[in-house]
Amino acid sequence: MTIIADSTALILLAKVSVLETFVKRNNVETSKVVHGEVVKGKEIGRSDSMLVEKLVHGKNLKVKAPNNSVKNNIQKLFNLKGGELEIISLAYKTNNVILSDDKKCLNAAKALEIGFMTSLDVVAVLCKKRIITKEKALKCVDELEEYGWYAKDLIRSYREEIK
Repeated sequence: MTIIADSTALILLAKVSVLETFVKRNNVETSKVVHGEVVKGKEIGRSDSMLVEKLVHGKNLKVKAPNNSVKNNIQKLFNLKGGELEIISLAYKTNNVILSDDKKCLNAAKALEIGFMTSLDVVAVLCKKRIITKEKALKCVDELEEYGWYAKDLIRSYREEIK
């Protein structure tokens, strides 16, 4: 299974210091548009942008282009744009899953029966597999709450799951 990530997920996981661990243990891809969105931050010295670039150059994070006709059809159906459109297009009619925290993107994935996960799911799984400690996972959830746009009850449920 390949995990296809959008820019928000890549940035959030980099900010909470688990992106490199996650990418090195999984087959993770992204799209050209997402890659472009993330590495724009290099110009202003964003560490998350530099990490993503390092992972791409080290071939731990692969960059792919979606099929244009699939992309056009999905855009018409769901009015998605940018990286979210591309990751859904890459995952469509495959056994791959998307990694996104964008509600509109996740709704499109549900409608198209594409598996999905969020940044919170990544942290929970890394903890469950004992790749990161419970303390590290709880710290990540705290930071994701600060950086992301999650409902308080969702954050609470992930904290409970990790404890």
